[in-house]
Amino acid sequence: MSQVDRKSAILSAALAVFSEKGIEAASIDDIRQRCQASVGSIYHHFGNKEGIAAALFEQGLDDYWARIKANLAQAGNAEFAVHSIVSTHLHWIVEQPDMARFLFARRQAVSAEHNDAIRQRTGAHFKDVFEKLKPWFKQGVLRRMPTELYGPLLLGPSQELARNWLSGRLSFDPLSVIDELSSAAWRTLATNPNHTGVQHAGAKE
Repeated sequence: MSQVDRKSAILSAALAVFSEKGIEAASIDDIRQRCQASVGSIYHHFGNKEGIAAALFEQGLDDYWARIKANLAQAGNAEFAVHSIVSTHLHWIVEQPDMARFLFARRQAVSAEHNDAIRQRTGAHFKDVFEKLKPWFKQGVLRRMPTELYGPLLLGPSQELARNWLSGRLSFDPLSVIDELSSAAWRTLATNPNHTGVQHAGAKE
């Protein structure tokens, strides 16, 4: 098994163990037994349990944002871009509930020594998405407001719905309300909700 495959196997085992036992209760030995790796191999790749959790968090974070950015790249207008982000967000969570729960448990998953790196990684991903949307801000299609507001306004309701679904408190499929949630986000972010902004986001500024 290659080094990359070994690391991937350890992270997959860690996610399974964290999901079953909880992050705090899980041990290095639990993870070792699940993936049949040596303790030495685990410490070599990740250092300790906190290092495993941070690496797993980065893996989930990168996969989530990669999906967001790949689908967003196909958006030909601002309204479709908003719909794409909301739709991808919920599809990713429904497809990977264990990883989604892990990412939602950030306070338990990411130790203080890794928090700054995770924050910077998240910020870089968000900046990439914001760059894709920027032409529509300049055209006046999307409202100008403090950057910190866009995430909550765009995905706040979807986040709350996802949390309820992941905890078993939702009685319906979250994918069934994507159109409703994306429409609400569009009405909140658009200067004129009846105008989609026909220029492609990749157009020259």
